[in-house]
Amino acid sequence: MIGHIIMEPVKRFTLGIGGLSRWLFFRFLNAAIEEKYPKDLEYYLDQRNKIIDKNGFTTAEKNGFVGMFFWILFIIFTGKFE
Repeated sequence: MIGHIIMEPVKRFTLGIGGLSRWLFFRFLNAAIEEKYPKDLEYYLDQRNKIIDKNGFTTAEKNGFVGMFFWILFIIFTGKFE
């Protein structure tokens, strides 16, 4: 029970950071190259979307991967600055 209370906000934060960073990255690509990626933030933050894309992942799975990447970078950078 206590693990669920602690891990659920961490999971939501990780998915949120991953979605926000993916949204910013694709906004940059839309501005720099061409307009072919979704622009709305809700698409990248919606964890209820269970539609599997052509690459075999859902939006939440992609957000989780990017969010974990940022957690790893955070751990590495905090270790370097101590």
